[in-house]
Amino acid sequence: MLQITEIKKGSPFFPQVQALYESAFPANERIPMKQLLDNKIKREFWAFFDDALCENHGEKGDREIAAPLTFCGFSNSISYGDITNIVYFAVVQELRSRGYGSQILQAIREKHPDSRIVVDIEVEEDSKDAEELERRNRRREFYTRNGFNASPVDYFWQGEHYRLLSAGGTVTDKEFRNFWKEILKDIPGAKYP
Repeated sequence: MLQITEIKKGSPFFPQVQALYESAFPANERIPMKQLLDNKIKREFWAFFDDALCENHGEKGDREIAAPLTFCGFSNSISYGDITNIVYFAVVQELRSRGYGSQILQAIREKHPDSRIVVDIEVEEDSKDAEELERRNRRREFYTRNGFNASPVDYFWQGEHYRLLSAGGTVTDKEFRNFWKEILKDIPGAKYP
């Protein structure tokens, strides 16, 4: 079972979150960490930990529970109206393909049962490298397995071409742009997709 904890700069696990953020996303796709932590935009910035119990049977057969929490990943999302946009989401490299990503998405959906959840992925056909194309295809397949479908929204941000996927209903291009206009309306100079 995953435990969810809000991420704050003073959190003891903050260095792990920052390291994962920097390793999981290329520089052109990241915004400064301080923006993810400030409250100008109400974000849900969560760390996920595995609290699975370990059973250790001693000589007398007694059961000991010794399970330190394992940092699994994080998500950073923004909600407005009935749309929740997962802006950043990553699972620790060594723990990928073990179901943690699906559990994290499920936790987000449970927190927002009446929302359309959206994520963006880099457009596969723009990849010029076979290895990068394979990563993009795996990412799309992961979201598809977890109930996300293609939406009619493609956009460019920070030099990258993205396609929006949604679960819980389709989000139109107009709705997506209005979502970001509303979120960023009080932030001078902020660019929206």
